[in-house]
Amino acid sequence: MADFDFDLFVIGGGSGGVRAARFAGQRGMRVGMAESKRMGGTCVNVGCIPKKLYSYAAEYAEGFADARGYGWSIPGEPTLDWDTLKHNRAQSIANLNAIYEKLMTGAKVDRMQGHASLADAHTVRVRHGTAPPPS
Repeated sequence: MADFDFDLFVIGGGSGGVRAARFAGQRGMRVGMAESKRMGGTCVNVGCIPKKLYSYAAEYAEGFADARGYGWSIPGEPTLDWDTLKHNRAQSIANLNAIYEKLMTGAKVDRMQGHASLADAHTVRVRHGTAPPPS
């Protein structure tokens, strides 16, 4: 049996990669992980989560209008502060990124910031880099 640096190497810190790495690490395996951007993958950073937050915010406009028909009095016309919404969305995503990072630390996963590719059947190359700041 060849001696390798890791029992499992995960490319990508999305939900599936995090789960695989965490479970393997919690069972005592030597686990490495490379993620070139922020933890959480597409869903957390640019997909499902941002979409849901914007969708929830958009639903309030209709709710405010409907509320008047049910006897609610809303002083003035409700307005949306776009900058506040964007700030709070970014903060929510940053919190999720931190949770994923903490899960990796707790499972003793050797987390690398960079883009990984397979060089051969037993070699992963990681071009190190930093994550872009949250937008």
